[in-house]
Amino acid sequence: MLTIRIVKADGNHASRAEIVSLYASDMDYVPFFRKNIIDWDGTIHLTVPEGPVILHAKLEIPGFGSGMWVVSDNCGAGYQGNEEVDFIHDAAESRIAAVQKVTGGGEFTPSPKCMSLLRDAETLLRLAEANPAKAPAYQMASLGASLWSGELAAVERAKARIEKRGKREMLFGAGGFRYPYDGFRKNRRGGTEIRYQGLPGMKENFDSVFNYATLPFYLAEREPEYGKPDFEYLDHLQDAFTASGITTKGHPLWWAHTAGMPEWTKGLSYGDGSMKREIRRTISETVSHFRGRTQFYDAINENHDWCNAYNLTQDEQTDITKYCVDCIHDADPDAKVVINTCFMFGENAADGRTQWGPTWERNLVPYTAIRRVEELGTEYHAVGMQLYNPARDMLEIDKLFDRFARFGRKLHLTELGIPSFMTEIRPNTTPGDVYCLEYMYYGIWHELSWNERLQADWIEQFYTICYSHPEVEAITMWSMEDPGYVPASGLFTDRFEPKESFFRLKELEKSWGFDFPVK
Repeated sequence: MLTIRIVKADGNHASRAEIVSLYASDMDYVPFFRKNIIDWDGTIHLTVPEGPVILHAKLEIPGFGSGMWVVSDNCGAGYQGNEEVDFIHDAAESRIAAVQKVTGGGEFTPSPKCMSLLRDAETLLRLAEANPAKAPAYQMASLGASLWSGELAAVERAKARIEKRGKREMLFGAGGFRYPYDGFRKNRRGGTEIRYQGLPGMKENFDSVFNYATLPFYLAEREPEYGKPDFEYLDHLQDAFTASGITTKGHPLWWAHTAGMPEWTKGLSYGDGSMKREIRRTISETVSHFRGRTQFYDAINENHDWCNAYNLTQDEQTDITKYCVDCIHDADPDAKVVINTCFMFGENAADGRTQWGPTWERNLVPYTAIRRVEELGTEYHAVGMQLYNPARDMLEIDKLFDRFARFGRKLHLTELGIPSFMTEIRPNTTPGDVYCLEYMYYGIWHELSWNERLQADWIEQFYTICYSHPEVEAITMWSMEDPGYVPASGLFTDRFEPKESFFRLKELEKSWGFDFPVK
């Protein structure tokens, strides 16, 4: 058992929300279910397994951010057994060690700002150790400086890698559900038909920054009535993107979530074979219909103890993932298959939270789910990674890509959303999505509140980190315009006015040699 204190700059213990957020993971960042006892003075007694663990806590760090996840890994060694941990001190010390590793790698010359912040963090930590009465303030200041230094180091190294390597192929994408913004839209669920108003100029805006688009292949829309697939709307989208020379992906072919499944799927079962029968039938019909036009498919979505409406075991979930992939390849051997996952750091597993389905002693998270899929010999093209406002800094995101690169697959950032201002979530939001939007996808990076410039800063830095990793092949903004899944996360407002992030992304792409023609 670890005994942990999180002491803020004023010497008091952290807030309740910060204290209860603390959890342990293994050295691959795979969380353990949180088992803690909290004393009256805020001391946390956290039960952890044998072997080294990393500690994570969602904190307010003055001058850096609020609701941001901070990592303490004992300078890379992890924590073992019965130890006492001063979290803020250890997190600062661990971060300093991580930044020293990046800046000392010889790949780039760190900027004076990066190095001065690193030296500041080191000095503040020494002052904390020499002045116990002022230690909390010095430690928190050290943590803030080291976080800033680490982000600068990650971005500067990324820019150096890009400059050294030069231009490479990259898919810059967005959700294309309303393309080409001509007003065509059908939705026969519930017997209703919807037609959007045409939006002159939006097609040209899309074409100027994106060469890749995600299409809504949800089974609830493509076959709302059993045995009667309806491809009219998808054909309209696909034909429009083909005419514009834009590569497409169908998302998703299977998703065990009530939002994406028609009524007739409710009685399907893994045990009697009916689930696999309908997976093969619907995937074969769909992929055959779009063969030669749609190049990529999300075979399955969030199938790692998050969306498990059929209450499958973990072995059954893994088998179904492979089965979806195999069905796509049988229908179109040239299709490139993506396995789409969410919550890339897996914090929901520490909470024991799912959207649908049972919880286990240790829920699957993307890393463990992909590892199991690999063990079955599954042949797929890319790991799909959702990163809605992850509340992790750029160095931690950079390390995330390194972890998933171990699988030797391409990485696709399939769903991305960063707010441009703070707003309330929609009133009809489901409990699972409330958990996502108010906790999992909540954090304020660098400032007191999100704004359009801050959104543009985040996107510029994030895309730079992504483009520096050769395994990252695609980045998809989930929403071209507001509201987006994460509210206010579009590149355009809900009045279809461009935000700074739209222009920033366009100029960033041009700086790398991408200038997409508008047809």
